[in-house]
Amino acid sequence: MQSPRGVNYLVPIFFPRGVAVVGASRGNAGNRGPGGWLQSLKDAGQPNIYPVNPRADEIEGLPAYARLTDIPGPVDHVISAIPAAYVLDMLEDASAKGIRSIHLFTAGFAETGIADRLELQRQLKARATELGIRLIGPNCMGLYVPDGKVSFSQQLPTDSGPVAFFSQSGTNASDATYNGALRGLRFSKVVSFGNAIDVSAAELIEYAKQDPNTEVIGAYIEGMPDARDFFRALRSAAQVKPVALLKGGLLPSGGRATQSHTASLAGSGQIWAAAARQTNAVLVHNMQEMVDLLVGWRFGAVPAGPRIGLVVGGGGISVQGADDVEREGLQLPPLSEHTLKRLAEVTPVAGTGIRNPVDTMSLWDGQKVRPTLDAVAEDPSIDAIIVQVGMNWGVGFFGNEQLEARRKMIAEIAEARERHRIAISMVVPISIDQRHGQSNAELSRMISDSGLPLYYNIRDAARAMKRLLTWNTRRTERAQP
Repeated sequence: MQSPRGVNYLVPIFFPRGVAVVGASRGNAGNRGPGGWLQSLKDAGQPNIYPVNPRADEIEGLPAYARLTDIPGPVDHVISAIPAAYVLDMLEDASAKGIRSIHLFTAGFAETGIADRLELQRQLKARATELGIRLIGPNCMGLYVPDGKVSFSQQLPTDSGPVAFFSQSGTNASDATYNGALRGLRFSKVVSFGNAIDVSAAELIEYAKQDPNTEVIGAYIEGMPDARDFFRALRSAAQVKPVALLKGGLLPSGGRATQSHTASLAGSGQIWAAAARQTNAVLVHNMQEMVDLLVGWRFGAVPAGPRIGLVVGGGGISVQGADDVEREGLQLPPLSEHTLKRLAEVTPVAGTGIRNPVDTMSLWDGQKVRPTLDAVAEDPSIDAIIVQVGMNWGVGFFGNEQLEARRKMIAEIAEARERHRIAISMVVPISIDQRHGQSNAELSRMISDSGLPLYYNIRDAARAMKRLLTWNTRRTERAQP
């Protein structure tokens, strides 16, 4: 299924003693976009960074070297930012230096569809195998491993977490890390692996299954030559850890795009859907849904059943939210008379409704949050709760002066989740208005910091909870003798 060297060979790749950037220059070393490798490594805390450029003595305050073999200290990993035509020569220097792995940011290989570039990729793979050097890519962003102090982009969190994400697309790898970080996700390993001529999706999935620092796995796949190996790895990993899968190129136009992007054959959508069902991986449709699922697994949004209690502050929101919950295949059962009596004691009569959805302003009253959540969570017809806070109106009421009230509300909701052992998803809407946007962004950060799962609208929260419920039900069924 995997390289004869086995997944254990990936361990030193993720934790290099030194990193060389071949092709670093003053023009790309410190910029804040793709190619700013030196700055990315500095931000990650990498202590041993070596620019390689025969035309420079110093780049970004670091001594520059003409060749890899000129570097005095140990180097385990290389980032290649040179043209494709020079990579084979660089490979020989890498072997002489004892390099273990090369990340090929370099593009211009099989994805071009040009015959001589296809041959160049074949030669590159064959020679790297002979030399015992692992290749990541070509045509990719490479590694983000906080504990290994390597990163493919700047200003990413330096603390690690239990989520692994593997992507043929560099953009999607960045999407997962940046947007996931905003919602509290922290990562053990993120790998953008492009054309995957050596380190493959199958090998990465198998590694994540065995990695004690990984609890949740996500992957974006366009296609691969080892589809059977990949499905074996997927089945094996999904038996022990949650796996979310985004497959690019399921439709004809997307299939053509994958061929030009990473030289991959897309494959049938029906085959991938069947494979996901058989392995109990969860197939998603876009990167937002991917992050939604990873957030749900990481922060405990797996519902015990399909019956949702919806708690919001606003009549129109409650009506639309109720439609969204049911549209995603979940239920909003009416609350019991006993629950309604409890809610009536802490809910203003005017402008509210408490039958489910629970439309109440009590969330913003520090003395009423707990009895409101307790009443809903203890209703025998409720399996999980969605709470929307943060509005796109009322800046004064929901502004920065309400920080203490927000902290109290979030703490009470987090405590209610633990006290009742019930899944709770939080919703804060995104606003393009600067005042509301800043206010809700701060509220979102506070929620993420508290360890609650955060979504940006009720329908997204409901969709994620429905998929998590289906995943958990299948997992339970498979565990039965």
